[in-house]
Amino acid sequence: MAHSAAPLLLAAPSALLFWVLGSALVYILSSQGLWWLRTTPLGRTITRRWPAEVGRFLFFLGVPYLALGGWPLPPLHGLLSPADLGLVGLDARWPVIRWLEAAGTGLGLGLLTALILALAWTQARSLRFPPRPWWALLVDGLCLEGHWAFYRGALALLLGSVYWGVFLGLGLVYLEWGLSPWWRQGWRAPGAAGGQWLRAALALVTALLFLLTHNLWVCLGVHWLVEQAFWGALKEPCSRAEVKL
Repeated sequence: MAHSAAPLLLAAPSALLFWVLGSALVYILSSQGLWWLRTTPLGRTITRRWPAEVGRFLFFLGVPYLALGGWPLPPLHGLLSPADLGLVGLDARWPVIRWLEAAGTGLGLGLLTALILALAWTQARSLRFPPRPWWALLVDGLCLEGHWAFYRGALALLLGSVYWGVFLGLGLVYLEWGLSPWWRQGWRAPGAAGGQWLRAALALVTALLFLLTHNLWVCLGVHWLVEQAFWGALKEPCSRAEVKL
Protein backbone atom coordinates (compact mmCIF):
# COMPACT_ATOMS: atom_id res chain seq x y z
CA MET A 1 0.00 0.00 0.00
CA ALA A 2 2.89 2.36 0.79
CA HIS A 3 4.31 1.79 -2.68
CA SER A 4 1.06 2.82 -4.38
CA ALA A 5 0.65 5.95 -2.24
CA ALA A 6 3.92 7.57 -3.33
CA PRO A 7 3.07 7.94 -7.04
CA LEU A 8 -0.34 9.32 -6.06
CA LEU A 9 1.28 12.01 -3.90
CA LEU A 10 3.73 12.88 -6.66
CA ALA A 11 0.93 13.12 -9.23
CA ALA A 12 -1.35 15.27 -7.06
CA PRO A 13 0.29 18.67 -7.76
CA SER A 14 0.26 18.18 -11.54
CA ALA A 15 -3.33 16.93 -11.41
CA LEU A 16 -4.39 19.90 -9.28
CA LEU A 17 -2.69 22.32 -11.68
CA PHE A 18 -4.55 20.62 -14.52
CA TRP A 19 -7.86 21.25 -12.72
CA VAL A 20 -7.06 24.92 -12.13
CA LEU A 21 -5.91 25.63 -15.68
CA GLY A 22 -8.70 23.51 -17.13
CA SER A 23 -11.33 25.39 -15.14
CA ALA A 24 -10.00 28.76 -16.30
CA LEU A 25 -9.81 27.56 -19.91
CA VAL A 26 -13.38 26.25 -19.85
CA TYR A 27 -14.62 29.55 -18.44
CA ILE A 28 -12.78 31.64 -21.04
CA LEU A 29 -13.69 29.46 -24.02
CA SER A 30 -17.34 29.12 -23.00
CA SER A 31 -17.75 32.88 -22.54
CA GLN A 32 -16.19 33.48 -25.97
CA GLY A 33 -18.30 30.75 -27.58
CA LEU A 34 -21.56 32.03 -26.11
CA TRP A 35 -20.67 35.54 -27.26
CA TRP A 36 -20.19 34.37 -30.83
CA LEU A 37 -23.47 32.42 -30.69
CA ARG A 38 -25.51 35.18 -29.03
CA THR A 39 -27.34 36.18 -32.25
CA THR A 40 -28.19 32.59 -33.30
CA PRO A 41 -31.30 30.68 -32.15
CA LEU A 42 -29.10 28.25 -30.19
CA GLY A 43 -27.21 31.07 -28.53
CA ARG A 44 -30.40 32.92 -27.58
CA THR A 45 -31.78 29.74 -26.00
CA ILE A 46 -28.63 29.05 -23.97
CA THR A 47 -28.23 32.62 -22.74
CA ARG A 48 -31.80 32.92 -21.47
CA ARG A 49 -32.03 33.29 -17.72
CA TRP A 50 -32.58 29.72 -16.53
CA PRO A 51 -30.25 27.76 -18.91
CA ALA A 52 -27.43 30.23 -18.19
CA GLU A 53 -28.02 30.05 -14.42
CA VAL A 54 -28.10 26.23 -14.44
CA GLY A 55 -24.85 26.15 -16.42
CA ARG A 56 -23.15 28.57 -14.04
CA PHE A 57 -24.32 26.57 -11.02
CA LEU A 58 -23.02 23.26 -12.41
CA PHE A 59 -19.66 24.73 -13.44
CA PHE A 60 -18.91 26.91 -10.41
CA LEU A 61 -19.85 24.25 -7.85
CA GLY A 62 -19.21 21.11 -9.90
CA VAL A 63 -15.47 21.71 -10.29
CA PRO A 64 -14.82 22.17 -6.53
CA TYR A 65 -17.06 19.17 -5.80
CA LEU A 66 -15.02 16.94 -8.09
CA ALA A 67 -11.72 18.29 -6.72
CA LEU A 68 -12.91 17.48 -3.19
CA GLY A 69 -13.47 13.88 -4.20
CA GLY A 70 -16.93 13.82 -5.69
CA TRP A 71 -17.96 11.10 -8.12
CA PRO A 72 -16.24 8.95 -9.29
CA LEU A 73 -13.81 9.26 -6.35
CA PRO A 74 -14.70 8.26 -2.78
CA PRO A 75 -16.23 11.18 -0.84
CA LEU A 76 -13.68 13.66 0.55
CA HIS A 77 -10.69 11.76 -0.86
CA GLY A 78 -9.87 14.12 -3.70
CA LEU A 79 -7.05 16.53 -4.47
CA LEU A 80 -8.35 19.11 -2.00
CA SER A 81 -9.70 18.81 1.52
CA PRO A 82 -12.72 20.80 2.77
CA ALA A 83 -10.39 22.84 4.99
CA ASP A 84 -8.40 23.92 1.91
CA LEU A 85 -11.55 25.67 0.68
CA GLY A 86 -12.44 27.02 4.12
CA LEU A 87 -15.28 24.53 4.66
CA VAL A 88 -14.79 24.15 8.41
CA GLY A 89 -17.09 22.96 11.16
CA LEU A 90 -17.37 23.12 14.93
CA ASP A 91 -14.55 20.83 16.13
CA ALA A 92 -11.24 20.83 17.99
CA ARG A 93 -9.56 22.99 15.35
CA TRP A 94 -12.53 25.33 15.18
CA PRO A 95 -13.95 25.75 18.69
CA VAL A 96 -16.65 28.30 19.49
CA ILE A 97 -14.14 31.00 20.41
CA ARG A 98 -12.43 30.77 17.01
CA TRP A 99 -15.80 30.93 15.25
CA LEU A 100 -16.70 34.05 17.23
CA GLU A 101 -13.36 35.67 16.32
CA ALA A 102 -13.86 34.87 12.63
CA ALA A 103 -17.45 36.15 12.72
CA GLY A 104 -16.31 39.35 14.44
CA THR A 105 -13.61 39.89 11.83
CA GLY A 106 -16.15 39.29 9.07
CA LEU A 107 -18.66 41.68 10.60
CA GLY A 108 -16.06 44.42 11.01
CA LEU A 109 -14.68 44.04 7.49
CA GLY A 110 -18.19 43.77 6.05
CA LEU A 111 -19.31 47.02 7.70
CA LEU A 112 -16.13 48.78 6.55
CA THR A 113 -16.67 47.47 3.02
CA ALA A 114 -20.28 48.63 2.94
CA LEU A 115 -19.23 52.09 4.15
CA ILE A 116 -16.44 52.46 1.58
CA LEU A 117 -18.64 51.21 -1.26
CA ALA A 118 -21.48 53.51 -0.21
CA LEU A 119 -19.09 56.48 -0.26
CA ALA A 120 -17.77 55.37 -3.66
CA TRP A 121 -21.31 55.06 -4.98
CA THR A 122 -22.01 58.70 -4.11
CA GLN A 123 -19.45 59.58 -6.80
CA ALA A 124 -21.12 57.29 -9.36
CA ARG A 125 -24.85 57.56 -8.73
CA SER A 126 -25.65 56.23 -12.20
CA LEU A 127 -24.90 52.71 -10.98
CA ARG A 128 -28.12 50.79 -10.41
CA PHE A 129 -29.00 47.16 -9.82
CA PRO A 130 -31.67 45.23 -11.75
CA PRO A 131 -34.32 43.69 -9.49
CA ARG A 132 -33.48 40.16 -8.37
CA PRO A 133 -35.15 38.01 -5.69
CA TRP A 134 -33.21 37.43 -2.49
CA TRP A 135 -32.85 33.71 -3.17
CA ALA A 136 -31.24 34.37 -6.56
CA LEU A 137 -28.62 36.52 -4.84
CA LEU A 138 -27.96 33.70 -2.36
CA VAL A 139 -27.45 31.16 -5.14
CA ASP A 140 -25.27 33.60 -7.08
CA GLY A 141 -23.10 34.27 -4.03
CA LEU A 142 -22.74 30.54 -3.36
CA CYS A 143 -21.61 29.92 -6.95
CA LEU A 144 -19.11 32.77 -6.97
CA GLU A 145 -17.64 32.01 -3.55
CA GLY A 146 -17.29 28.33 -4.42
CA HIS A 147 -15.44 29.20 -7.64
CA TRP A 148 -13.15 31.69 -5.91
CA ALA A 149 -12.48 29.31 -3.00
CA PHE A 150 -11.44 26.56 -5.40
CA TYR A 151 -8.82 28.75 -7.08
CA ARG A 152 -7.28 30.13 -3.90
CA GLY A 153 -7.36 26.75 -2.12
CA ALA A 154 -5.80 24.89 -5.04
CA LEU A 155 -3.12 27.52 -5.66
CA ALA A 156 -2.33 27.79 -1.94
CA LEU A 157 -1.76 24.03 -1.84
CA LEU A 158 0.33 24.09 -5.02
CA LEU A 159 2.49 27.00 -3.86
CA GLY A 160 2.63 26.09 -0.18
CA SER A 161 1.46 29.57 0.78
CA VAL A 162 -2.04 30.75 1.65
CA TYR A 163 -0.97 34.34 0.95
CA TRP A 164 0.15 33.64 -2.61
CA GLY A 165 -2.76 31.29 -3.20
CA VAL A 166 -5.29 33.94 -2.19
CA PHE A 167 -3.89 36.71 -4.37
CA LEU A 168 -2.98 34.60 -7.40
CA GLY A 169 -6.44 33.04 -7.21
CA LEU A 170 -7.94 36.53 -7.14
CA GLY A 171 -5.79 37.50 -10.12
CA LEU A 172 -7.01 34.45 -12.03
CA VAL A 173 -10.64 35.45 -11.37
CA TYR A 174 -9.97 38.97 -12.65
CA LEU A 175 -8.19 37.50 -15.70
CA GLU A 176 -11.25 35.36 -16.50
CA TRP A 177 -13.47 38.42 -16.29
CA GLY A 178 -11.11 40.54 -18.38
CA LEU A 179 -11.14 37.95 -21.18
CA SER A 180 -14.93 37.58 -21.14
CA PRO A 181 -16.73 39.74 -23.73
CA TRP A 182 -19.89 39.53 -21.59
CA TRP A 183 -18.03 41.06 -18.67
CA ARG A 184 -16.56 43.85 -20.78
CA GLN A 185 -19.94 44.61 -22.33
CA GLY A 186 -21.53 44.68 -18.89
CA TRP A 187 -19.52 47.76 -17.89
CA ARG A 188 -21.20 49.65 -20.74
CA ALA A 189 -24.72 48.45 -19.88
CA PRO A 190 -26.55 50.54 -17.25
CA GLY A 191 -28.44 47.49 -16.01
CA ALA A 192 -25.30 45.40 -15.44
CA ALA A 193 -22.50 47.82 -14.50
CA GLY A 194 -23.64 48.15 -10.88
CA GLY A 195 -23.67 44.41 -10.32
CA GLN A 196 -20.24 43.99 -11.89
CA TRP A 197 -18.79 46.83 -9.82
CA LEU A 198 -20.08 45.22 -6.63
CA ARG A 199 -18.96 41.73 -7.68
CA ALA A 200 -15.42 42.90 -8.43
CA ALA A 201 -15.24 44.61 -5.03
CA LEU A 202 -16.59 41.55 -3.20
CA ALA A 203 -14.00 39.30 -4.85
CA LEU A 204 -11.25 41.44 -3.30
CA VAL A 205 -12.96 41.83 0.07
CA THR A 206 -13.70 38.13 0.55
CA ALA A 207 -10.14 37.25 -0.54
CA LEU A 208 -8.81 39.49 2.23
CA LEU A 209 -11.35 38.07 4.67
CA PHE A 210 -10.33 34.50 3.83
CA LEU A 211 -6.69 35.44 4.41
CA LEU A 212 -7.65 36.66 7.89
CA THR A 213 -10.08 33.90 8.88
CA HIS A 214 -9.60 30.83 6.61
CA ASN A 215 -13.37 30.38 6.90
CA LEU A 216 -15.50 30.20 3.74
CA TRP A 217 -18.77 30.39 5.71
CA VAL A 218 -17.83 33.81 7.05
CA CYS A 219 -16.90 34.94 3.53
CA LEU A 220 -20.29 33.74 2.27
CA GLY A 221 -22.09 35.58 5.05
CA VAL A 222 -20.34 38.88 4.31
CA HIS A 223 -20.88 38.44 0.57
CA TRP A 224 -24.60 37.85 1.02
CA LEU A 225 -25.16 40.69 3.50
CA VAL A 226 -23.33 43.32 1.41
CA GLU A 227 -25.01 42.18 -1.79
CA GLN A 228 -28.48 42.16 -0.23
CA ALA A 229 -27.93 45.66 1.16
CA PHE A 230 -26.87 47.20 -2.15
CA TRP A 231 -29.36 45.31 -4.32
CA GLY A 232 -32.17 46.23 -1.97
CA ALA A 233 -31.27 49.91 -1.68
CA LEU A 234 -30.27 50.73 -5.26
CA LYS A 235 -32.39 48.44 -7.44
CA GLU A 236 -34.34 49.75 -10.38
CA PRO A 237 -36.32 48.10 -13.20
CA CYS A 238 -34.23 46.59 -15.97
CA SER A 239 -35.68 45.77 -19.34
CA ARG A 240 -33.38 42.87 -20.17
CA ALA A 241 -31.57 40.24 -18.12
CA GLU A 242 -27.86 40.08 -18.75
CA VAL A 243 -25.84 36.90 -18.82
CA LYS A 244 -23.28 36.84 -16.01
CA LEU A 245 -20.09 34.99 -16.88
